[in-house]
Amino acid sequence: MTLIIAADVQDHLILAGDHCAVMSRVSIESDSDVVISNYRKVYPWKYGAVTASGDVLLAMWFCRLFLHQEQQGGAVDLLQVASEAKQIRTRHGIPRTHSMANIYFSLPGADGFALHGLSIRERTIDYEKVEPISTRFSMREERSPDESVCQAFNTLLRPSFFFQTADAFDRHHLDLLAAFYTAQSAVDDRVTATFDVFMLDKRTGTGTFWHGSPAPRRLTRMNGDA
Repeated sequence: MTLIIAADVQDHLILAGDHCAVMSRVSIESDSDVVISNYRKVYPWKYGAVTASGDVLLAMWFCRLFLHQEQQGGAVDLLQVASEAKQIRTRHGIPRTHSMANIYFSLPGADGFALHGLSIRERTIDYEKVEPISTRFSMREERSPDESVCQAFNTLLRPSFFFQTADAFDRHHLDLLAAFYTAQSAVDDRVTATFDVFMLDKRTGTGTFWHGSPAPRRLTRMNGDA
């Protein structure tokens, strides 16, 4: 499984994902799963970043179809794009029970960038726009912490004006994420304490990728198209 965290911090967006991936062969149910502990799930795209848990190829097809439909002009129907991605996986022989994913991504809007989420299940697809000062978690249900733990995480989110410097803002949220990932990895063997993070300024579209570990490291900065 994985641990994905998607948060809107009023003037910034945060997308984070651990490094665990589980490879399964759906054609041979008796085969053991292969667990990878260095797989990166937060990756850049035209409008900032995307992260996903579940069927990685389903998420890739969604991104590819979205960008293709956008090039045709006009508004993009996110639910329709997700449905088409699901259909492609079905045509490739992947059972509906395996082609499921939670996908979070940034997109520009009338009031700056916003965080969007899709939950693609066996027979349903749900869409939401993540509201300011709120967080979404994607993890194994049977290993999820109490709701109070997730609420406590959310109450510690702070917009940038709470801090004297941008570095202080980054440090606060990196430490918050590191504590959550460390705690969850201690109770779930399919969550790593290491993780990647993308922080996007909703007003300017400028974002920074980080590698989160005992010593967080800035990887690169980028600008999302508006």
